Amino acid sequence: MTSKTAPTASADRASRTGPAAPAADVPDARWWVVPLVATVLVPLLSLMTAVASDLFTDALPVFLVGWFVLPFAAIVPAWCLARTRRRRRTRIDLAVVACGLAVGYPWLIGTVVWTIFLVMLLTGNYSA
Repeated sequence: MTSKTAPTASADRASRTGPAAPAADVPDARWWVVPLVATVLVPLLSLMTAVASDLFTDALPVFLVGWFVLPFAAIVPAWCLARTRRRRRTRIDLAVVACGLAVGYPWLIGTVVWTIFLVMLLTGNYSA
């Protein structure tokens, strides 16, 4: 007498879905979470940093516009990437870069301005 064992859940699932897809191309059901969180967090971080640095009274409007636009330019590719698990790390990296730009924008602009000033001073293109 032979005993039949019940098929396992993984064998049953494999027989219904066919051959397994490569791990890299598995759809990511929650692909939208990281870009959405970054899209909401970036303007809040930019606003909080601008208020903390008192840039609404001191800065030129073009710097403030760039402050809000530059981080969003880093988030846009996260929305457009393939919606697979392989791209999850890239979406997270883009969100971190966007949040870093939102917080570090005053430092970035200050560094660029001081670098231009020093280069002009050392090359003789600036006279005080």
